[in-house]
Amino acid sequence: MARTQDRVGPVLLFTAGAAALIATGPAFGETPARVRGTITVVDDDSITLKEQDGRVITLKTGAYTTYADVVPSSVEEIKVNDFVGAAVKGASSALVAVELAIIPDNMRAGRISFYGWDPLPDPTAVQTARDTTNGLVSNVSPAPTKLTKTNMTNGVVSAEAGGESARALTITYADGSKSFRMTVPPNAPVVRYMLSDRSAVAIGSAVMIKTNPGDQAGLVTIGKGVKPPM
Repeated sequence: MARTQDRVGPVLLFTAGAAALIATGPAFGETPARVRGTITVVDDDSITLKEQDGRVITLKTGAYTTYADVVPSSVEEIKVNDFVGAAVKGASSALVAVELAIIPDNMRAGRISFYGWDPLPDPTAVQTARDTTNGLVSNVSPAPTKLTKTNMTNGVVSAEAGGESARALTITYADGSKSFRMTVPPNAPVVRYMLSDRSAVAIGSAVMIKTNPGDQAGLVTIGKGVKPPM
């Protein structure tokens, strides 16, 4: 494949979790464990993306790279026996999903049950009221997104119950070693992963990539109708 270069000017980057890399970025010259941004170059054996902070990263691709489309879903689509991955906040006795992905059977292998993740936008954060004054509006600035510390957990939905303000899920680790209760707020992003291939990657694609040592792209998730969370 010939090298393709983005010639259409700046592209907007997706925001879900991107600010986390600014707040907890790696040392200079190191590639983060997870990168989020927009694809700018596609080569035969590499892809290049631009992060929200302007950093440009090129990652090698090969037989070790897996691709998945990320499509919109909803909390109502989560069913018992679904395998899910969720970025969660809070104590282990009261976990709240910040973002959640429904994961197909062919993408379950090798997922760790619970481990540290990145700070992400908090869907439960309430913006506080600001002082007001009379006058003409000259400029409107969006309220800054509040980030919260998260962990990643993966498991099978063993029970679910709906509520007026949230859905409660009971998640069991794949090896059956532990079960816990997790609340999914109605405004938490919910998506579904679908195993794909390299043809899904194109200039302008919003992606979240889990990297391997040596600047390798491990898992490339590509937004299709949604910007990839996590």
